Amino acid sequence: MLYEECPAPQALQPFVTRLWLVRAEPQARFEKILPGPEAHLILNLSDPYRLINPPEAGAVAASPEAGSTEVSTGFYAGLQRSYLISENPDQLFNVGARLTPFGLAAFTSQPPSLFQNRVVDAESVFPGFQDLRQSLANAEPEQAFTALSTFLQQRLRPGYQADPRTEKATEILARDDVEISVLAADLGISASTLERIMMRDCGATAKAYSDVCRFNRMVNQAAALPKGSVPGRELLQLADYYDQPHLIRSFKRFSGFTPTEYMRVVQSYGAEYATFVPVDEVIG
Repeated sequence: MLYEECPAPQALQPFVTRLWLVRAEPQARFEKILPGPEAHLILNLSDPYRLINPPEAGAVAASPEAGSTEVSTGFYAGLQRSYLISENPDQLFNVGARLTPFGLAAFTSQPPSLFQNRVVDAESVFPGFQDLRQSLANAEPEQAFTALSTFLQQRLRPGYQADPRTEKATEILARDDVEISVLAADLGISASTLERIMMRDCGATAKAYSDVCRFNRMVNQAAALPKGSVPGRELLQLADYYDQPHLIRSFKRFSGFTPTEYMRVVQSYGAEYATFVPVDEVIG
């Protein structure tokens, strides 16, 4: 497996945080991509693969063709409030950029709310993405990072600046559990104003973003727990859920796993698969 990443160049900050490249054989036919605090722009340099909508509640399995989208060139995934399922090709070869939750607005005037809980063809948001793919068929990491950085810098909206209140709010919520009213007061604005600017700049409310960030922190910590940990008790200590049924419902909504199922799978593969979880079949 080849995996490399690097910080985004200064010209792309604070809108893009990191660039990454992976070239590997997948661990399983499918992969659950769990929600997190960033949006993602992915350039696919391998064979086409499928992104599959999660099955309806109570479904045991689904055909990969049902409710799926074929990805050949690449895609943009806005902030997600549930997991995605990827049906992998025989060999993975992707280059990607992690965007801050407010990062999309630096590249397009399309409202970020259009892309919440959605995955779209990258060409519809970043014109020219297909041409970029053709130039990187056998790229090494440094070449790929340079090409993707240049591509993104050329598409920055002239003079655009992020709202410093949005920057600060997302930075704090990604790191800590904070009441929205308390956070808003610290920023010198009302809770309703904070919700409004977060929706404008990120396409998600502050509360929705906080919930995703809390879940993401929890699973990354959970994946590092030693084998033999009791999932319910251990996870309750990692996140602010008031009881175990609340934890299980929330965990299932975000990941499609119960805490016990998640711990069993991720501990068999390793902590590096905390949010890109290999699975052998599509299950809810």
